[in-house]
Amino acid sequence: MNNVNHTADAAVRTALNSSAGGFSPAEQKMLDTLSGPDKARMEAQLGLQKQQETVAFISKVLKNEGVMSVINNMK
Repeated sequence: MNNVNHTADAAVRTALNSSAGGFSPAEQKMLDTLSGPDKARMEAQLGLQKQQETVAFISKVLKNEGVMSVINNMK
């Protein structure tokens, strides 16, 4: 069980770090083609998308951790 918790914690930390790490080179290249309000909207949209993906990932990890806890308790 301890190994499962450690793996889940590491996955969550990685997801949070990548979400807060800014834009990928491909995203930045796309943003560089825009200006003014269009660029601001696209930056906001990409940021929101990253946050949504991170929350979905963390929820999935925590759900799986809960399932593993129940399974381990049954042993």
